[in-house]
Amino acid sequence: MMQVMELTFFIQEVTNNPGDILNRLNQIVELYNGICGKENWFLPGESKEDAMKCKIFHDGELSDDAMLLMTNYLKDDLPFVTSAIWSLNENSIKFGNYIQGDVNKFSYEINHCYKNEAEAMNFASQFVLKIIDKISPHILRLETNGYSLHESQVFPDRLPVGWMFYIDKSYDEKTLNLPKQMHSIKREGQPVGTLFVTKRDFFDGSNKADITLSNDLEIALVAHEVLPTYKKIF
Repeated sequence: MMQVMELTFFIQEVTNNPGDILNRLNQIVELYNGICGKENWFLPGESKEDAMKCKIFHDGELSDDAMLLMTNYLKDDLPFVTSAIWSLNENSIKFGNYIQGDVNKFSYEINHCYKNEAEAMNFASQFVLKIIDKISPHILRLETNGYSLHESQVFPDRLPVGWMFYIDKSYDEKTLNLPKQMHSIKREGQPVGTLFVTKRDFFDGSNKADITLSNDLEIALVAHEVLPTYKKIF
Protein backbone atom coordinates (compact mmCIF):
# COMPACT_ATOMS: atom_id res chain seq x y z
CA MET A 1 0.00 0.00 0.00
CA MET A 2 1.58 3.25 -1.17
CA GLN A 3 1.27 6.28 1.08
CA VAL A 4 1.86 9.92 0.22
CA MET A 5 4.22 12.49 1.64
CA GLU A 6 3.70 16.13 0.74
CA LEU A 7 6.46 18.74 0.75
CA THR A 8 5.40 22.33 0.01
CA PHE A 9 7.70 25.30 -0.27
CA PHE A 10 7.04 28.99 -0.86
CA ILE A 11 9.44 31.23 -2.74
CA GLN A 12 9.60 34.77 -4.11
CA GLU A 13 10.72 34.51 -7.74
CA VAL A 14 12.35 37.40 -9.62
CA THR A 15 10.30 36.92 -12.78
CA ASN A 16 7.39 34.78 -13.91
CA ASN A 17 7.69 33.10 -17.30
CA PRO A 18 7.74 29.53 -18.70
CA GLY A 19 11.55 29.44 -18.80
CA ASP A 20 11.91 30.38 -15.14
CA ILE A 21 9.25 27.90 -14.06
CA LEU A 22 10.98 25.18 -16.09
CA ASN A 23 14.33 26.01 -14.50
CA ARG A 24 12.81 25.77 -11.03
CA LEU A 25 11.15 22.43 -11.85
CA ASN A 26 14.48 21.22 -13.25
CA GLN A 27 16.17 22.08 -9.95
CA ILE A 28 13.54 20.14 -8.00
CA VAL A 29 13.69 17.12 -10.32
CA GLU A 30 17.51 17.03 -10.18
CA LEU A 31 17.39 16.88 -6.37
CA TYR A 32 14.66 14.24 -6.57
CA ASN A 33 16.72 12.17 -9.03
CA GLY A 34 19.59 12.01 -6.56
CA ILE A 35 17.41 10.23 -4.00
CA CYS A 36 14.78 8.34 -5.97
CA GLY A 37 16.37 7.71 -9.36
CA LYS A 38 15.40 9.22 -12.70
CA GLU A 39 11.83 9.28 -13.97
CA ASN A 40 9.82 10.63 -16.87
CA TRP A 41 7.59 13.58 -15.96
CA PHE A 42 4.60 14.82 -17.95
CA LEU A 43 2.28 17.82 -18.11
CA PRO A 44 -1.45 17.14 -17.64
CA GLY A 45 -3.61 16.22 -20.64
CA GLU A 46 -7.20 15.48 -21.57
CA SER A 47 -6.42 11.78 -21.06
CA LYS A 48 -3.43 9.71 -19.93
CA GLU A 49 -2.58 9.00 -23.59
CA ASP A 50 -2.78 12.72 -24.36
CA ALA A 51 -0.59 13.63 -21.39
CA MET A 52 2.02 11.03 -22.37
CA LYS A 53 2.73 13.18 -25.44
CA CYS A 54 3.63 16.09 -23.14
CA LYS A 55 6.88 14.73 -21.70
CA ILE A 56 8.72 17.53 -19.90
CA PHE A 57 11.48 15.38 -18.40
CA HIS A 58 12.92 12.30 -20.08
CA ASP A 59 14.84 10.01 -17.74
CA GLY A 60 15.13 12.83 -15.21
CA GLU A 61 16.43 15.45 -17.65
CA LEU A 62 14.65 18.24 -19.52
CA SER A 63 13.25 16.92 -22.80
CA ASP A 64 14.04 18.58 -26.14
CA ASP A 65 10.43 19.82 -26.33
CA ALA A 66 10.18 20.96 -22.69
CA MET A 67 10.33 24.70 -23.36
CA LEU A 68 7.83 24.56 -26.22
CA LEU A 69 5.45 22.31 -24.26
CA MET A 70 5.56 24.50 -21.14
CA THR A 71 5.13 27.73 -23.13
CA ASN A 72 2.11 26.38 -25.00
CA TYR A 73 0.62 24.94 -21.83
CA LEU A 74 0.82 28.18 -19.84
CA LYS A 75 0.27 30.79 -22.57
CA ASP A 76 -3.50 31.23 -22.12
CA ASP A 77 -3.28 31.76 -18.35
CA LEU A 78 -0.12 33.81 -17.78
CA PRO A 79 0.69 35.72 -15.64
CA PHE A 80 -1.40 33.34 -13.52
CA VAL A 81 0.03 29.86 -13.05
CA THR A 82 -1.55 26.75 -11.58
CA SER A 83 -0.51 23.36 -12.88
CA ALA A 84 1.47 20.21 -12.16
CA ILE A 85 3.77 17.63 -13.65
CA TRP A 86 3.41 13.96 -12.83
CA SER A 87 5.32 10.70 -13.20
CA LEU A 88 4.21 7.15 -13.93
CA ASN A 89 5.07 6.27 -10.31
CA GLU A 90 2.17 8.54 -9.25
CA ASN A 91 4.46 11.24 -7.91
CA SER A 92 3.63 14.84 -8.79
CA ILE A 93 4.90 18.40 -8.50
CA LYS A 94 2.17 21.04 -8.33
CA PHE A 95 3.08 24.68 -8.86
CA GLY A 96 1.15 27.92 -8.62
CA ASN A 97 1.48 31.63 -8.01
CA TYR A 98 -0.60 34.69 -7.15
CA ILE A 99 -0.04 34.34 -3.41
CA GLN A 100 -1.08 37.52 -1.59
CA GLY A 101 -1.94 39.04 -4.97
CA ASP A 102 1.62 38.73 -6.34
CA VAL A 103 2.31 36.72 -9.51
CA ASN A 104 5.99 36.32 -8.54
CA LYS A 105 5.17 34.57 -5.26
CA PHE A 106 5.06 30.83 -5.93
CA SER A 107 4.34 27.60 -4.13
CA TYR A 108 5.68 24.22 -5.22
CA GLU A 109 4.15 21.06 -3.78
CA ILE A 110 5.94 17.73 -4.24
CA ASN A 111 3.77 14.67 -3.63
CA HIS A 112 5.96 11.60 -3.15
CA CYS A 113 4.63 8.05 -2.81
CA TYR A 114 6.48 5.79 -0.40
CA LYS A 115 6.15 2.10 0.51
CA ASN A 116 7.25 2.04 4.15
CA GLU A 117 8.46 4.15 7.05
CA ALA A 118 12.16 3.50 6.40
CA GLU A 119 11.83 4.75 2.82
CA ALA A 120 9.86 7.79 4.03
CA MET A 121 12.53 8.61 6.62
CA ASN A 122 15.31 8.32 4.06
CA PHE A 123 13.53 10.52 1.53
CA ALA A 124 12.37 13.16 4.01
CA SER A 125 15.71 13.60 5.76
CA GLN A 126 17.58 14.07 2.48
CA PHE A 127 15.06 15.98 0.36
CA VAL A 128 14.16 18.65 2.93
CA LEU A 129 17.80 19.60 3.51
CA LYS A 130 18.59 19.54 -0.23
CA ILE A 131 15.68 21.87 -1.03
CA ILE A 132 16.72 24.27 1.74
CA ASP A 133 20.37 24.22 0.66
CA LYS A 134 19.95 24.49 -3.12
CA ILE A 135 16.70 26.45 -3.53
CA SER A 136 16.62 28.67 -0.41
CA PRO A 137 12.84 28.74 0.03
CA HIS A 138 11.18 31.30 2.29
CA ILE A 139 9.08 28.61 3.98
CA LEU A 140 8.97 24.83 3.62
CA ARG A 141 6.67 22.31 5.26
CA LEU A 142 6.44 18.53 5.15
CA GLU A 143 3.55 16.25 6.11
CA THR A 144 2.34 12.69 5.58
CA ASN A 145 -0.97 10.90 5.20
CA GLY A 146 -3.25 13.89 4.75
CA TYR A 147 -2.42 15.79 7.96
CA SER A 148 -3.75 19.11 6.62
CA LEU A 149 -6.25 17.51 4.23
CA HIS A 150 -8.07 16.12 7.27
CA GLU A 151 -7.74 19.51 9.00
CA SER A 152 -5.70 18.08 11.87
CA GLN A 153 -3.91 21.38 12.55
CA VAL A 154 -4.83 23.69 15.44
CA PHE A 155 -5.19 26.96 13.54
CA PRO A 156 -7.25 26.83 10.32
CA ASP A 157 -6.04 30.30 9.25
CA ARG A 158 -2.34 29.39 9.60
CA LEU A 159 0.06 27.10 7.80
CA PRO A 160 0.06 23.63 9.37
CA VAL A 161 3.32 22.18 10.71
CA GLY A 162 2.88 18.43 10.22
CA TRP A 163 6.27 16.70 10.33
CA MET A 164 8.63 19.59 9.57
CA PHE A 165 8.44 23.36 9.17
CA TYR A 166 11.28 25.56 7.90
CA ILE A 167 11.42 29.36 7.71
CA ASP A 168 14.31 31.51 6.50
CA LYS A 169 14.63 33.35 9.80
CA SER A 170 16.81 32.76 12.84
CA TYR A 171 15.39 32.60 16.34
CA ASP A 172 16.92 32.65 19.78
CA GLU A 173 16.95 29.09 21.10
CA LYS A 174 16.54 30.21 24.71
CA THR A 175 13.48 32.33 23.88
CA LEU A 176 11.68 29.56 21.98
CA ASN A 177 12.81 26.81 24.39
CA LEU A 178 12.23 23.96 21.92
CA PRO A 179 15.58 22.14 22.22
CA LYS A 180 14.40 18.86 20.68
CA GLN A 181 12.41 20.33 17.80
CA MET A 182 14.40 23.42 16.79
CA HIS A 183 17.41 23.19 14.47
CA SER A 184 19.40 26.18 13.22
CA ILE A 185 20.31 25.77 9.54
CA LYS A 186 23.64 27.26 8.48
CA ARG A 187 25.33 27.88 5.15
CA GLU A 188 29.09 28.48 5.23
CA GLY A 189 28.85 28.98 8.98
CA GLN A 190 26.16 31.65 8.78
CA PRO A 191 22.59 30.97 9.99
CA VAL A 192 20.09 31.09 7.11
CA GLY A 193 16.96 29.75 8.77
CA THR A 194 15.36 27.45 11.31
CA LEU A 195 13.95 23.95 10.86
CA PHE A 196 11.35 22.73 13.34
CA VAL A 197 10.86 18.95 13.46
CA THR A 198 7.83 17.50 15.27
CA LYS A 199 9.56 14.16 15.89
CA ARG A 200 12.88 12.61 14.91
CA ASP A 201 11.48 9.32 13.68
CA PHE A 202 8.61 8.74 11.26
CA PHE A 203 5.66 11.11 11.54
CA ASP A 204 2.25 9.70 10.62
CA GLY A 205 -0.19 12.50 9.85
CA SER A 206 -3.14 10.18 10.52
CA ASN A 207 -1.90 8.97 13.94
CA LYS A 208 -3.50 10.65 16.98
CA ALA A 209 -0.32 10.72 19.06
CA ASP A 210 1.66 12.26 16.18
CA ILE A 211 -1.11 14.78 15.49
CA THR A 212 -0.93 15.85 19.14
CA LEU A 213 2.85 16.37 18.87
CA SER A 214 2.39 18.54 15.79
CA ASN A 215 -0.44 20.48 17.43
CA ASP A 216 1.76 21.19 20.47
CA LEU A 217 4.50 22.53 18.18
CA GLU A 218 1.99 24.67 16.26
CA ILE A 219 0.78 26.23 19.53
CA ALA A 220 4.37 26.95 20.62
CA LEU A 221 5.26 28.50 17.24
CA VAL A 222 2.18 30.72 17.23
CA ALA A 223 2.99 31.87 20.78
CA HIS A 224 6.35 33.11 19.46
CA GLU A 225 4.91 34.51 16.21
CA VAL A 226 6.81 32.04 14.02
CA LEU A 227 3.90 30.32 12.24
CA PRO A 228 2.30 32.69 9.70
CA THR A 229 -1.29 33.02 8.59
CA TYR A 230 -2.13 32.21 4.96
CA LYS A 231 -2.56 35.96 4.37
CA LYS A 232 0.96 36.67 5.59
CA ILE A 233 3.06 33.81 4.21
CA PHE A 234 5.54 36.34 2.82
